[in-house]
Amino acid sequence: PTGATGATGPAGPTGATGATGPAGPTGPAGVAGIAGIAGATGAGIAAYANVYNLATLAGATIIGGADVPFSNNGPLVGVTHTPGTTSIVVPSTGSYEIIYNLSISAGIGASIAIAVNGTVNAATQISALVATGELSGNTILSLTAGDEITLRNNSAVALTLTLAPNVSAQMDILLLD
Repeated sequence: PTGATGATGPAGPTGATGATGPAGPTGPAGVAGIAGIAGATGAGIAAYANVYNLATLAGATIIGGADVPFSNNGPLVGVTHTPGTTSIVVPSTGSYEIIYNLSISAGIGASIAIAVNGTVNAATQISALVATGELSGNTILSLTAGDEITLRNNSAVALTLTLAPNVSAQMDILLLD
C-alpha cells in the first residue's frame, strides 16, 4: 500500500524575468476634451472711410491748385467728412493707408496729390500722361488726430472729371495702427 502524502515543501527561489512579449493592438481613441475658452477679438480696423464724387457738369472742372470735392460718403467709422466738401478729418494719431483715384476726361499734364492740412505730400503725386483715363495712387502716411486730408490738383493744368453716373473721384482711408 502507498503511504500518506507528506507536507508541501518551501517555495523555491523566483526565476529570471522572461523576454518582453509583442505590443498589443492600439486601443480606441478617447473622448474629445472640453473646448477651451474663446480668445479675445482682435482690434481690427478702428477707423476707416470711403468718400467719392459723382461729378455733375457744374462741378466737373478742378482748376490747378484746387481740392477735389467728394459728393458722397460710403462707410465712415471714426473718420469725418461732410458730403460736398473737400476735406476728410482723421480721428486719431497713427499710420493711415490712403487709396485714391480720379477718372478724367481732360487734363493731360495735370497731377494729383494728397495734401495734409493744406500742404501737399510730394511722394503722393500722380501725373496724367494721357488726356483721358484713370489716375490712382496708394500711400501710407503718419497722421495726427484732427489732420485734414484732401485730394488736390497739384498743377497749373485744369482737370475735367468724368461725369455721373460714373464715380469720378474716390478716396479710401484706413487706420492701420
